Amino acid sequence: MADNNAYRVKTDPDPYEPFKIALAYRSGNHVYVSGQAAIDQEGNLVGVGDFDAQAEQVFANLKRVLEAGGSAMERIIKVNIYLTDMSNFTKIVDLREKHFTKPYPADTIVEVTGLALPELMIEIEAIGLVEGEIID
Repeated sequence: MADNNAYRVKTDPDPYEPFKIALAYRSGNHVYVSGQAAIDQEGNLVGVGDFDAQAEQVFANLKRVLEAGGSAMERIIKVNIYLTDMSNFTKIVDLREKHFTKPYPADTIVEVTGLALPELMIEIEAIGLVEGEIID
């Protein structure tokens, strides 16, 4: 019989706890990760005005949460990337090559007028595979 439960993924500390947001849920063979922003483990904003610094923090957070849920960066099958300035699109292509592996995840990139905090420039949510292979 399949386990139909969803298990909350937690880290210690959990920088999203004050916002009443779950970092992720593991359900079946997938980890569903909430949008990760440039917030460090202590809840501090990183890289105000610096897209590159924010992006590195976002990818570090994404890695941390995926691993806490039993997945990994190379097991991501879908990402949604939110940018406040689409002129950073070329940087995203480079970051995808740096942080993801072939076959690259399915991807949606959207420009938004704002994120949860006015200083945020990027947010990424993801779905990661727990077991099995990603077939190209």
